[in-house]
Amino acid sequence: MTANHTDDLQLLARIKAGESRAFDQLFLKYYPNLLHFCRSLLPYPSDEGEDVVLEVFQQVWRHREKMSIHSSLSAFLYASVKNRVYDYRRKQHPGRTNMPLEEIPGELIANRECPDQVLTYKELSENLEKLIKLLPERMQLIFRMNREDQLTYQEIADLLEISVNSVKTQMYRAIKFLKESYQFDNSAG
Repeated sequence: MTANHTDDLQLLARIKAGESRAFDQLFLKYYPNLLHFCRSLLPYPSDEGEDVVLEVFQQVWRHREKMSIHSSLSAFLYASVKNRVYDYRRKQHPGRTNMPLEEIPGELIANRECPDQVLTYKELSENLEKLIKLLPERMQLIFRMNREDQLTYQEIADLLEISVNSVKTQMYRAIKFLKESYQFDNSAG
């Protein structure tokens, strides 16, 4: 079990107990990437993404006491968003196709041990974030789902309705691009 999965289980237990601060933590942790994912499933331009993701969080809060999650919390949230989008599209916009993602900057969390480390971490994080944003949209989404939200390749494949091999290929290419770009960026500077 990963630390992220354990943290999510503890967060869920606190939410089930009615702790609103835990719910706020959950919201802040997953909202940006869920919105990013949701917008990839909706026709462009669309403002419904925010409504869909907020509805999912409202349902989590409303049904917190009887929630039973059999996979990871992040996989549950992604699947909930996907199902809500498909319900919405069936009712509102039959026949429309998926459109490109919009860029959403990720949150950077710095290690606050000493000022030099904070500065180094911040610069590294900013450079990495710039490189991630250079990835093709679909590859960026897959990379963020795996690395930021700790979804397995199988969970990503199921959510995006693609093969596990496609996810593996996208991750391989993303990591290769990031390594090569970072090495080039460091040797040039």
